[in-house]
Amino acid sequence: MPYALYEADERLTRSFPTPQAAWEAAERAGLVEIGPGGEKILDNNLEIRPCESTPDEVVDPGSDFIFS
Repeated sequence: MPYALYEADERLTRSFPTPQAAWEAAERAGLVEIGPGGEKILDNNLEIRPCESTPDEVVDPGSDFIFS
């Protein structure tokens, strides 16, 4: 099952094969902070969740985010 980064109900990234790959994209974009206990947390209102891939989706690994 693919995963993507969301803000509220808006999908921000292309789909990734694993939650870890989506976390790595969020880290590259500077959207991950270190919490008080040293754990990695996403910026406010962001979450990684399952998604559906679309046929017209960009599959270039260098293009993580969707711009509309």
